[in-house]
Amino acid sequence: MKKIPEGSFATISSFGWMLAAHRNARKGKRYRGDVLRFSAELEKNLLALQEELRSGTYKTGEYRRIWVSVPKRRLVMALPYRDRIVQWCIYLLLNPYFDKRFIEDSYACRVGKGSHKAVERLQYWLRQINRRPETGWYYLKLDISKYFYRIDHKVLLEILQRHIEDRQLMELLRGIICNPKEPFGLPAGKKPDEVKKDEWLYDVGIPIGNLSSQLCANIVLNELDQYAKHKMHIHYYIRYMDDVLVLGPDKSTLKRWKAEIETFLHDRLKLELNRKTTIRPISMGMEFVGYRVWATHIEMRKSTTRRIKRGVRAISRKTANGEMGREDFARRKASIEGLLKHANTASLRWRLNEIYTREMAKTKEKHDVESDDHW
Repeated sequence: MKKIPEGSFATISSFGWMLAAHRNARKGKRYRGDVLRFSAELEKNLLALQEELRSGTYKTGEYRRIWVSVPKRRLVMALPYRDRIVQWCIYLLLNPYFDKRFIEDSYACRVGKGSHKAVERLQYWLRQINRRPETGWYYLKLDISKYFYRIDHKVLLEILQRHIEDRQLMELLRGIICNPKEPFGLPAGKKPDEVKKDEWLYDVGIPIGNLSSQLCANIVLNELDQYAKHKMHIHYYIRYMDDVLVLGPDKSTLKRWKAEIETFLHDRLKLELNRKTTIRPISMGMEFVGYRVWATHIEMRKSTTRRIKRGVRAISRKTANGEMGREDFARRKASIEGLLKHANTASLRWRLNEIYTREMAKTKEKHDVESDDHW
């Protein structure tokens, strides 16, 4: 199989390639301060960055740590803009190469895929199973413990080395993955907010928020995908990043598959399953990427429903108070509608309209507010 050849580093550090990376990195962010400052002297800044890369003196800048609580509490690491350009330089080369090697039913961070396509595929399988004469099918939901925080650097670099012949490119990737100034890993069994700064690990973990991290996370678990599909010959296997679902004809088959997958994860990828890993009948419906899926219908997860209600209440209040413009409201509304249209949400839409109307009514006398938006 053809590998990424020598000379690839020269390609990604060429001025034209870096300019294309800059254009991708600034999408949706061109009016932010750091982007404006870099763009004000674009040629000068790109040439300086190119010189650092080609001389081997480039070092990743200081990460900014941001705690987010949606959908669960996570630590997101944000890079300076010049480093995001480097991330795009790498991504534009590696992503097309690896994407062709991923299985069809891997759906995260891929063009033409996504969570909605994953749900559609899962429901298609459930409808196939419903038409079969045998009954009693089960599903295995695999939950990998603190996946991004526990990816082993040695394992990741060995996988990359199998595909990349260019030594300079590998050195660049090694410097980004094994950052000597910034630990990304958690001790086993620990949550990010349970660990002191000096307890973070340097030999495991990749930063949530990096463009390259999304790709590397897919590359590592593609090893499991290939093993499950081509060694274990599992037909109904689907993955969205570290969320994996397997459908099987009975509980004993899934228990056997679970044990084999667990051994592979531990021995080959140095990863562990957590206690959320379950085997249940498909008749109960299965939670996957924010939805609960049956052969006959799809519902929103309760946690997703609560989050949407909170979001609608917040943007309705801000709009009514004049803190959010109509265009921003329309964009947020469109994003929410994108989630709603893929499930049975008639009652939820009614509730969202009720929330919107109530929030608007609170300030009706204070502001001239339009109230014709409906979900």
